[in-house]
Amino acid sequence: MKIFQSVLFLMFSLMTTSAFTAEYTVQLLTSGENGAMMIMNPGYIKINKGDVIKFVPSDSSHNAQSFSIPNGAKAFVTPMGKETQVRFEQDGVYLYKCLPHTVMGMLGVVQVGEAINIEQSRSDWLAVKPTIAMNKERMDQYLSEVK
Repeated sequence: MKIFQSVLFLMFSLMTTSAFTAEYTVQLLTSGENGAMMIMNPGYIKINKGDVIKFVPSDSSHNAQSFSIPNGAKAFVTPMGKETQVRFEQDGVYLYKCLPHTVMGMLGVVQVGEAINIEQSRSDWLAVKPTIAMNKERMDQYLSEVK
């Protein structure tokens, strides 16, 4: 009987964990709305801890790669041109880029729950910003949406 109760508890725990997580999609686009080039859509997204983002590149030249993450969080790199899911397990702000198009401002922000590392994220952005030739205002706008 005790084994049966343990199995039921485990099954319920697994079911409730997956029942409360959500999946979101971020498109990695060569060209977006209003003539925007090399853009993440959406560029800023807020999710909950445990949620999944599916990164969907429009072609084989795009990927998503973190460059600023909360302390203790797991960095991520998606393969070029491959739709990939990433689960976010820790609160904080994650800054990411498309490696080949970073200089063109192909950047994004994921906020997971509380923005516990926002000052570090802003500092990391300021260190990268001089290397960006186009669309620098995008990341500034995305970071202004973090609350």
